[in-house]
Amino acid sequence: MSDNETTALTPQDRVEMYRLMLLSRRYTEHILEWFTQGRVPQGTHPSIGQEAVGVGACYGLRNDGDWVIPSLRTAEAFWTRGVKVIQQVHAIMGNTESISGGKETSHHAGYPEHGIIAGTGIVGGSIPVAVGMALALRMRCTEGVVISFFGDGATNRGDFHESLNLAAVLKTPVVFICENNLYAQTVAAADIMTITDIADRAAGYSIPGHIVDGQDVVAVYEATQEAVSQARRGEGPTFLECKTYRFKPHYPVFEEVRPPEEIERWLARDPIEILGSQLKEEGHLDNSTIEAMEQAIKKELDEAIITAEVTPPPDPKDVFTNLFSEDTEFIDR
Repeated sequence: MSDNETTALTPQDRVEMYRLMLLSRRYTEHILEWFTQGRVPQGTHPSIGQEAVGVGACYGLRNDGDWVIPSLRTAEAFWTRGVKVIQQVHAIMGNTESISGGKETSHHAGYPEHGIIAGTGIVGGSIPVAVGMALALRMRCTEGVVISFFGDGATNRGDFHESLNLAAVLKTPVVFICENNLYAQTVAAADIMTITDIADRAAGYSIPGHIVDGQDVVAVYEATQEAVSQARRGEGPTFLECKTYRFKPHYPVFEEVRPPEEIERWLARDPIEILGSQLKEEGHLDNSTIEAMEQAIKKELDEAIITAEVTPPPDPKDVFTNLFSEDTEFIDR
């Protein structure tokens, strides 16, 4: 999508959204399989079931000037912003072709050329970073906007509340997107919150708070675009609560018990199936096109793992390089 296409989605846009969600689904499935087989040293926090959030929120962003900080479970942001599968597989392997030369995992990889800021392993720790980045964009008199992704568990931390307060006071161009999948690791949100809708917390900072169907990629896109437009006009931040669900456990080595009826209820609202059914009914997508997508995605994944497996690891001495910078400049993309 070009920078000017920020409102109405064409059928081609929606087909591309479908492809991006399918790519992310297959990528995650392969990483989990490779981890079980011992082919990769790092697993992944599965975003299976949540694909609509990252794709919908990032799809309409400008290629030049907008920034994103993904959460642990926002793999879709990478593909939607233009990162290639091979780049993330290199990051998983921590080899010499990794974006950081092996210094960070794929969970928190940053790709400045694609407008992606490196995240942090601290839950909620990237939220204040997003506010600072947004303030910098405003001070430079740009129209850039920052999208900050995080889970429901992060909204119980001080980082979240302090960030929303400061963003509201300074009217920074940031959109806070909570991927509320109902669980903070293995703890149900209902057990650690007295509210049902996290979006209610936005009112405490006098900023808009909206609930979005996180299984509907078009709904996420439209809500995000409205929030982004508001931020570009200098009207400050917006908080979006995307209600979604992860179909897989928190992490490959975690054991957890969730109500079977809850899982089945959400499985019936698969975001890929929802969009796919709509496109098929409208005549914009058919099984042969989907099969072609599947084959292309499998080829990309197969080639990526083969290439990454033979790429050498970094020299141990490289751990002492790029530790700090005496003269850091804002990256003007």
